Amino acid sequence: MDHGDKAVAWMMYSKHLTAWFAAAALLSSAAVSKQTPHNTTAVSEEPFRSFRMLDAKLTLLTKQQDALKVAFSLTESDSGAAAEQIARRKKVSRSMNATAAEIERLAGGLERLYERRHQSFGVQMFKVMRVKAEEVESGVNSMAKAQTRSAINRATKRLDERILSLVAQFQAASGGYGATRCEAGAWTCCEPKRSKDSAQAEQTACMWVCVPRPRSCTGFTGPRIREQP
Repeated sequence: MDHGDKAVAWMMYSKHLTAWFAAAALLSSAAVSKQTPHNTTAVSEEPFRSFRMLDAKLTLLTKQQDALKVAFSLTESDSGAAAEQIARRKKVSRSMNATAAEIERLAGGLERLYERRHQSFGVQMFKVMRVKAEEVESGVNSMAKAQTRSAINRATKRLDERILSLVAQFQAASGGYGATRCEAGAWTCCEPKRSKDSAQAEQTACMWVCVPRPRSCTGFTGPRIREQP
């Protein structure tokens, strides 16, 4: 793929990102009602509970990303004073780092959950997500420290790539979970599958299915479904 093709692919991916978040918000809000029949309930909501929170945090992160770009595009004549411009950049950077830290915390919590359950695929999945969130924090810090226009442009591109990579990892873990329908007594299960959108051949994603018992799940388990009393 030449540089022109890569640029076109990047632009298409970026344009579809906003549309994906809008659709994801609708799916996540409907997930609780769709994942089980009306007469059943999830005993433990994880990782679905965290998926809903991660979805909200990633949506916020992309909005903050846009605000950060605006802050760094302003000139002294736009902002009125250099000190005001610097203060605005710092404020947006701190907010964005706080959101990335929350994503890191949620992913780390799921990583530890699956360590306790001895489900290595879950550990792997959420460790990668946690590390990618850390890389976003590092990218925000690099952008905040950039002084020249060329340095800002390079830092912006790297940060965009890291956020897209984090979003892709979340999609790999959560894709389709809201449509999973299981009978009472069954367990929801992430079965490993190849991610079509992955740039790395070894990266895998979840296919959410229903299994009769945890041992039947080769990836990692989600909530068990039971009838309401």
